[in-house]
Amino acid sequence: MTTGETIRKMSERILRAMKLDKSVYSEVKDDPAATTQSVLMPFLIEVVLLVIGTIALLPLWFIYGPWTIGGTPIEIATGILIFIVASIFFVFVPFIIWVFVLFLMGKFVGSKGIQGIQVLRVTGFAFSHAFLYVILFIALIYTAVGGGGVEVAVIAVGGGLIIGLLLFISNVLSFREVADTTTGVSILANIFAFIIFGLIFAGVAVGFGLAIAGLVGVIFP
Repeated sequence: MTTGETIRKMSERILRAMKLDKSVYSEVKDDPAATTQSVLMPFLIEVVLLVIGTIALLPLWFIYGPWTIGGTPIEIATGILIFIVASIFFVFVPFIIWVFVLFLMGKFVGSKGIQGIQVLRVTGFAFSHAFLYVILFIALIYTAVGGGGVEVAVIAVGGGLIIGLLLFISNVLSFREVADTTTGVSILANIFAFIIFGLIFAGVAVGFGLAIAGLVGVIFP
């Protein structure tokens, strides 16, 4: 399969997942090529949000003038490095933790045939609706430049809730497929998985924050 065909196939699967087409999960579950595609999903989502977010920030640039970056070259380089590491951490690490927790939940509900690699494949595409968060970026920037008020804020909050609901439904569908269980069990499994995920990630995030704070303290005493 060529690169173009791979991109086309992946795009098609993303759109099907966003349409809540449950057949996409049975398709990717046993497709080895879907492993790489699924791992790329968190990074693609971040890239899209950052690119669109940057474009949306352009009005602020023209209104308030160009921003300057102060500090020595080593301080600027360190700041950029910390930003890159933090971005990877807050995108890829939660994804891996979520996959791990879902795999454990699959074992807990008695899915004997569940495999970690299959959970990884379906979960990546289950997050397809996260691309829609770009709408919230635009709403927030629009408000920041004085183009919106309470109405835009309400739309942003409402949009976030709707996207969150779509993500939950997608994960229910994907888990039901990979764990070969009922919809009810999948709903409960996802609820408990979210609670466990929150506890684990909170601990990891605190550790990461302390590590970064220590690094900054050493470099910038």
